[in-house]
Formats: sequence, structure tokens, C-alpha cells
Amino acid sequence: MQLYDMHSHILPGIDDGATSVEKSLVILNELKKQGVTNVCFTPHFYTNEISAADFAANRQHAIEELMPHIPEGMNVVVGAEVYVSRYMFNGDDFSCACYGNSRYILTEHAYTAKFTSHTMSYFIKLIENYNMIPILPHVERYPVLINDPSIIAELKDMGVVIQTNTNSYTKKASFFSKHKLIKLIKGGFIDIIGSDAHSLHHNDPRTFTEAIDFITSKCGEQTVRKMMNNAEKIFNSAL
Repeated sequence: MQLYDMHSHILPGIDDGATSVEKSLVILNELKKQGVTNVCFTPHFYTNEISAADFAANRQHAIEELMPHIPEGMNVVVGAEVYVSRYMFNGDDFSCACYGNSRYILTEHAYTAKFTSHTMSYFIKLIENYNMIPILPHVERYPVLINDPSIIAELKDMGVVIQTNTNSYTKKASFFSKHKLIKLIKGGFIDIIGSDAHSLHHNDPRTFTEAIDFITSKCGEQTVRKMMNNAEKIFNSAL
């Protein structure tokens, strides 16, 4: 079974992730040791602070710095973690934020987001007006979703893909949080997984297989395989 990391901050010098090519390679090599050979680079794109054109130019510079050094045997796709704000919908073309050539887009929201009709309207715009498929990252960040899976079900009915972070399933993670997340996985509410790695200290990539093993022990190998198949579909559509 191939392992896919669908969310990371590995591109050098573009956000609060890796600050240099050397630090990018530390993260990539640790992921490779974990058996992860397919990685998505998703740097933060704050739509309320920078234009799509400027973001794309900054990201391209980071890509050109890192790509000659990608470890052998590792496949990569470039996208973005897009902060959803009203500024996204001012007429600019932000398709550069999608995973590669795909229609999938990783959408970040405020920590305090309640996923009311206002937030849901953004998802509807992305889907209906822009023909994009939103991915909601680190679902565990949003208490309203963890405590009310019916909202996640509503998002999934719209076509939104739900992502969870590997660090939420380690020995250091809260028992009660893990219990809630495992219930969501068993209920089919979570689709894909990612490290959200910024460094060896912020969302440590070295815990990737620990998370995979934990989910396997609680939910079975078929569940993990399904999550990786979902990731593979997104990854391949980006190529």
C-alpha cells in the first residue's frame, strides 16, 4: 500500500513551514523513512493578504529551489492551503491554488469557524461557480465539527473531502480527541490523511506511520487502504 501525505508545509521560505531547502529535505527524508513516497506541497495562501498572482510567483520560486533536490523515488504535487475569505471571490483567477492540474483545492478556515450558512456559502461558490472540489483540512481543529458530525455529513453531501492530521493519532494526542476522531473515521466522515508537517517540531513528520498503525488497529487495514485510495485519486488527478 502506497502512502500519501496530502497536506504539508515543506516548500522552503514561503510560509511558516520549512525555512530553507536543507530543512525541506530533512522533512522529506523523514517522510520517506516512514514509507511515504507521495507528498503534496500545500503552502499557506492567505487570500486576504496576497493576490493569487503574487502567491503563485512566490511559490514558483520555492518550487524551483527545491525540485532539483527531491529525494529519489518520491513523487510530489504542488497546491496550496487556501484561507477562504471574501477576497477569493473578487474576480481573480485562483485556480493556481488547486492540487496540480486537478480541481481539488485545500481550504482553510478560521479556528473559530462555526460552519454556519455564511461559511457553507463559500463551499457552494467554489463548487458551483468555480467547478472546484474543496478539501477541508485538519477537521479536528474545528470543535463544532468534531462535536456535531451532522455538519460534516452536510459538507460531504456537498462533495467536500475531509482531511485529518497524523499528529492527532499519536501517543501524545489526547485520548478523548482520538476517541472522537476514530468514531468519525469508522462512521465514514474522514476521507484522507496528511502530516501538515512544518518542521520536526511542528507537526512532526516522523509520526506518520505511528498514526497509520493506530488507525489500522482501531479501524482495520481496509479503512486505511480506502483513505489511501481516496488520496491516490486526488494525487493522480493532479499530475
